[in-house]
Amino acid sequence: MDILMIFIEMMLVVLLYNTLFNKSNNKNLFRYSAVIAICSILFYNFKSINGILIYLILLLFEIFAIAFIDKKDNNLVLIEIVICVVVTFILQNISVTIVYLITRKTKELVFLHMGLFVVSIVSIMIFSKSYIKKKSLDFEDDIRDNLLISNIFLNIFMFFMILKVIYDSGKFSNLIVIEIILLIFINIFLNISFYRTLHKNILKDKSIEVKNAYNPLLDDIIENIRANEHEYKNHMNMLYSIIFVAKDIPELKERASKYLGELDHKNILNSILEIESTIVKSILYSKLVECEQFGIKLNYSINSNIEDSCLDDSEITIILSNLLNNAIEATKNSDKKEINIKIYKYERILIEVSNNIEPEKISNFDVEDFFKKGFSSKGKGRGYGLYNVRKIVKKYKGDIRIKVEGENLAIVLSI
Repeated sequence: MDILMIFIEMMLVVLLYNTLFNKSNNKNLFRYSAVIAICSILFYNFKSINGILIYLILLLFEIFAIAFIDKKDNNLVLIEIVICVVVTFILQNISVTIVYLITRKTKELVFLHMGLFVVSIVSIMIFSKSYIKKKSLDFEDDIRDNLLISNIFLNIFMFFMILKVIYDSGKFSNLIVIEIILLIFINIFLNISFYRTLHKNILKDKSIEVKNAYNPLLDDIIENIRANEHEYKNHMNMLYSIIFVAKDIPELKERASKYLGELDHKNILNSILEIESTIVKSILYSKLVECEQFGIKLNYSINSNIEDSCLDDSEITIILSNLLNNAIEATKNSDKKEINIKIYKYERILIEVSNNIEPEKISNFDVEDFFKKGFSSKGKGRGYGLYNVRKIVKKYKGDIRIKVEGENLAIVLSI
């Protein structure tokens, strides 16, 4: 019976890991079960030597085995399993505390503790599965990008190991153990509060860093726009002068029309000067110049001022630059070179970028993978642009939709 309870406890940790970080992928459940069965038998046979030491050794074995099965980084799986272990420890201690407060007993009611624990874990898994699917969450991305979360959970894990040593020793009264549990919960709360404050400061520093990196580029583009805007006005004044002088002289009127045609063809500032947002105007100017080099037609419709949204200047720059960079990369070698960008408001700010694609290239990839970290069809070391876009959209609880219709790919952001 003891070995079965050990197996159930260990297996619930892995099932929680599979729900939170593998999106309930069931293809490896049998392999997980085999690993847990081996660990359970080994722990049962050798726990008398040193329960905590054997537990830690087998936990590391379990982590490396699961990382191998899932073909994931060992350190990432380590953090994910530790988080799940911490969650199970918290639930176990809550069940022990509840039972003690009601019955004034702990170790005598092991099966009741286990029953409450199993019910709580299963409830969390059911809720998490539906919530993750509904919100399109990816906890693995959050863990991968936040080293502070990793440090906090590793510290909490060590606190629970200490508690387990105290509890298993039997040298302390139930009341003292309960007091230690409460102190650990207070420590967890303080850790999380500290993390939230520190995380906000880090995000603020990153935002300032990005702004400092982009501002010189934007300032240069804005200055270029202003210079070209002045030049454009000079051209228009010249045109008006020609038309005014021409009066009834057909040759001068013809010359004015020709001049206007050349001006429309060469000057890419004809309509972006009326765009309200300086940031959008600057980015579009730089991308129009780039598109002209590749013979790409860039159409734009800006019906809302994106600067009125929750996004700051650096985030607007990251989103628009990466979406347009991706569209240009996909379009420059296609037969029909055309990109469309729309910014409009319908409850929330909507940004839509569509472009032509080569179907045979896109068929090798799942479009949902576009926003995953490191994904790129252009080789290693690429694929972080759209991932950064996704992080910003996720930050503001926005939405990303990807549509593929024939030879056209559209990405729509709602922020």
